Amino acid sequence: MSSNGTEWRYQGGRTGPLHRADAGCAALLQPQETASIEGLWRDLAADAVEENPFFEPFTLLPALQHYAGPGVHLACVFEDVARTKLIGLAPVSPMRGYARLPIAYWQIWTHPHCYYAAPLLRRGSERAAAAGLLRLLSGGAQARAFLRLPRLDAAGAVAGAFRAEAVARVCYERGGYERAVLRAGETPEAYLAANIRKKKRKELKRLQARLDDMGRVKFRKLTNEYELEDWTAAFLDLEDKGWKSKAGTSLKSSAKDAAWFRESLKGAFDAGRLDFLRLDCGGHPVAMLTGFGSAESYSLKICHDPAFARFSPGVMIEIEATRAHLGCDAFRFADSCAAEDHSMINSLWRRRRRITGLNISGDAALSKALLRLCRLLEAMRSALPPAEEEKAR
Repeated sequence: MSSNGTEWRYQGGRTGPLHRADAGCAALLQPQETASIEGLWRDLAADAVEENPFFEPFTLLPALQHYAGPGVHLACVFEDVARTKLIGLAPVSPMRGYARLPIAYWQIWTHPHCYYAAPLLRRGSERAAAAGLLRLLSGGAQARAFLRLPRLDAAGAVAGAFRAEAVARVCYERGGYERAVLRAGETPEAYLAANIRKKKRKELKRLQARLDDMGRVKFRKLTNEYELEDWTAAFLDLEDKGWKSKAGTSLKSSAKDAAWFRESLKGAFDAGRLDFLRLDCGGHPVAMLTGFGSAESYSLKICHDPAFARFSPGVMIEIEATRAHLGCDAFRFADSCAAEDHSMINSLWRRRRRITGLNISGDAALSKALLRLCRLLEAMRSALPPAEEEKAR
């Protein structure tokens, strides 16, 4: 405990060197210690400057259980030493080796199904929270050369807060790309008319009529908890019918993937955050879509029955999801969480969100020098022709 009464704890409660984040304190908690802050965590998520369902308790707790290695911790910044209010939180993992150098650094931890990685920062305290996280991870025995923050909105408030707090450090972007996003501002039918060619709309209407001839076509949204288990099992079975099963990448192919999916969907439903749609033909699902919904919505998984691929059921259910989003008064945007070159969603959602990574040094001279060297090596490698760049890896 320091003379100013601010204590900094990490790794199971062992006290480390003091660092100050305004008037608050920070801690590195092991996953088994999270029960003590779960209520504070939910309160932070509800008041975060950017929503991130992948870092809320209903998804992150199952992920920590099923995917986290022994070095993964929750980095937490509290408003005061009494720890009555959280203002910042992110899962972090110690890493070694960057830009082909044996450098130790911290990285915001993600798992295979985490498509957005912005730390939770409380609205109005975002800069204090960002400062606290940076100081926690760059001081004392836990200090490493830099912090890597992947999968941020390049124009978002979280990235802005970290940039603002890194003005005296080395900070640069790495790993940017764009992905499809849907934003509020139009009625569903006006949007679809403006963004889907008339010929394509006519073809989809014809395909739906042909599908209806095979069995009644019906779009459904999960609203009843008693159906959740059956819908989740149906999704896992449906996804396992396609190419992912042959590649061994379907959720059902991995016990921990399937367990995380079930637990996250149950937690999201209990939190009122689950978007779960299905397209039925004759009472059987031919396409299903999951996501974490609110004013800021994130797509999770989509699947369809390959036997019905000629009817474009994936396009049909994405159009239905588009209607549902734009028909909601509170809706602000939906992130597809898709790859940059995903042709189907790119053709439906025409706007883009730039996702990037930030590398931020510690405040020590050596830390800054090491990250400058990393940036130089990355720039040199990026300047090489593709064949030479591949050899340099």
